[in-house]
Amino acid sequence: MHELAVTRAMLDQVLDEAQRRSARRVLHISLVVGEAASVVPDCVRFYFDILSEGTIAQGAEISFQRTPIRIRCPKCGREAAGIEDLCGCNAGGEVISGTEMVIESIDIE
Repeated sequence: MHELAVTRAMLDQVLDEAQRRSARRVLHISLVVGEAASVVPDCVRFYFDILSEGTIAQGAEISFQRTPIRIRCPKCGREAAGIEDLCGCNAGGEVISGTEMVIESIDIE
């Protein structure tokens, strides 16, 4: 159900931008989604098809680019691709990427 709110927010942003640019139609939306974002692309597509019905975004294609999780040690600054790759400082880790969902681009007509 989380994807419903995420998809609604994404569609609102897309429609706002399309309106600002006087678009007649949204053709394609490119999203960057982090591995740890808890976003299921098939669910986003499903909700998008329902929510975009009757809008200029109806029928638009959506593509997803996955970004890996990156964690940084707050003590030494070393970055790692996961908890298991962190340094030996035992200072925990700060997630610096991999949890985002960002609209990378919108193709309009």
